[in-house]
Amino acid sequence: MKKTALYIVGLVGLTLIPASVATHVGSVYMPEGCGSCHVGHGMSNEPMLSASQEDACYQCHGSVDKKSVMIASGRLSPAVSLADIEAEFDKLYHHPVENSGEHSPDERLPSFSKSQMAHAECVDCHNPHQRVHDGVNSVARVTGYSLSGQYLEEASQEYEICLKCHSEVIGGRSDADMRTQFSPVVTSMHPVTRPSSGKGQVSLTSYSQGRTTMNCSDCHRSEDPSGPRGPHGSMYKFMLSGNYSVEAEADESPLAYQFCYSCHERNSILGNESFPLHREHIVGDPFKGIPGTSCYTCHASHSSERNLFLVRFNREAVSKTQPDNRMEFRSLGAKSGECYLMCHGKSHDPARY
Repeated sequence: MKKTALYIVGLVGLTLIPASVATHVGSVYMPEGCGSCHVGHGMSNEPMLSASQEDACYQCHGSVDKKSVMIASGRLSPAVSLADIEAEFDKLYHHPVENSGEHSPDERLPSFSKSQMAHAECVDCHNPHQRVHDGVNSVARVTGYSLSGQYLEEASQEYEICLKCHSEVIGGRSDADMRTQFSPVVTSMHPVTRPSSGKGQVSLTSYSQGRTTMNCSDCHRSEDPSGPRGPHGSMYKFMLSGNYSVEAEADESPLAYQFCYSCHERNSILGNESFPLHREHIVGDPFKGIPGTSCYTCHASHSSERNLFLVRFNREAVSKTQPDNRMEFRSLGAKSGECYLMCHGKSHDPARY
């Protein structure tokens, strides 16, 4: 059978899209087909949309009232159940779709070029004319960048889409450069760009056991487990799925490290199953007046360039030894190592376990 092709008018010409892969146009939930989104002449500088880019998406992916208008106009089926994505962008920490520049179909986001204004629009991460591969990929036919800095017409991994904005100019180094932090040459990392061995991680929850890879959106997403998937917004800092206290002095509790405990069993951590001094560090010693400290004091969230076990010291919490001027961790084998640093006014030069 001959396939029908759909021609979608964009800002810079036509894009040929097979009807067999068009999720919006080919959906039974959009009775008007193309006309459910593209109406009349539309707004100025928009691809025949009745509203600005994100507001056009919110007509279906917004409040119940907005969806009701679409249903009443015959442009959305009453049988469809869609999450309220707009509410996620109203949270304190979110991608700034409301104050960003405009997306053009032929652009390359300026991750590796400072000639354009960076922005975050729905269509920077989602191609509305393509099928969503449930359970495999939440994105399809979206541009991205590889870890080597190669521009990709079609990203195959979620992190490649994230690198369009969350990386620095090629050759640059920064704490915000995810391309560097998740480089293949770092010593340890959360398994985003390479799989983990799955060995020696006794603290993992049943949810995390058996998984050798993860996505950026496993951590950066709604705090509501039943909320929309993806890194849209969260009530917690860093757009995390749970609360994470990163202060040098912090009181341990299920809420303080809710984010960490979603993958690492709290009882295992406090029971010192993976490190013999976890409890001493996190809870502290109230009888000696020594406060607990955050997981972030010793562990990086993304990767550690030089050390195993994501060990990278927070310089706002610890300092170098005196007079040797060292801040170093050395692994000496399974559950054995030594640290050189100043912590709570005490010199570890070294402190061995």
